[in-house]
Amino acid sequence: MNISLLDFLFPRMCSICKRYGNYICDDCQKLLKRNLPECYICRRLSPSYASHLECKKRYSLDKVFVAWEYSRMSSGILKLYKYKNVQEVSKIISDLFVCAIEKSSFKCNLKDSLLVPVPISTLRKNERGFNQMECIADEVGRKFQLDVKIDLICCRNSSTHQANKNKAERYESKQNPFYIKNSSPNPLLQYKSITIVDDVITTGNTLEKITQIIKIHYGMDTIVNALCMFRGKPYYLSTVLSP
Repeated sequence: MNISLLDFLFPRMCSICKRYGNYICDDCQKLLKRNLPECYICRRLSPSYASHLECKKRYSLDKVFVAWEYSRMSSGILKLYKYKNVQEVSKIISDLFVCAIEKSSFKCNLKDSLLVPVPISTLRKNERGFNQMECIADEVGRKFQLDVKIDLICCRNSSTHQANKNKAERYESKQNPFYIKNSSPNPLLQYKSITIVDDVITTGNTLEKITQIIKIHYGMDTIVNALCMFRGKPYYLSTVLSP
């Protein structure tokens, strides 16, 4: 019986229920819980996915789409290809991601938009062998016939993984780790917006730092949106819920 090295090291076993056959079986795919449209800042409902005007700050994003609720289940999926280099999982999750976008009203915002995957540092890319968000962005771009620019935004090397930082540490990081290597000529003139592609949004700090770099270099009127796969369940504060 022929078994590839990849299947030997990473057997085709569902990362959730552990049944053999696929990295995410059909039954477990149905367990991914869809997120409701919301303002990513206050997390109140926003049917158009728009950030509420009263919530927006100088470098807030205009609209943010989140496909599913982040959970232990989704964490297992991400770790499988993000840290264990099972790139084949990116095709499966990309197809599910595209399907979620297609079923939403957010897809209208993708017309004439430039997709920009969240970059990782050269150090991280060498560790993993690839940037998983480039793979996801490529699949989304192929489906919706959008251009993808993987080198618009660069990331400085860091000795600390972003996933290992708590919320306070992410906010306290004053230096913007992202930068634009070459801002001339302006590559954005032919697009109506920029759409950042990310896997997990927590505080939104990473997306806002990228937005800051984009708006400083290309103009404050640049429309910046985001496509994200996962976000944790909202824990509303009484002050958020008050009228």
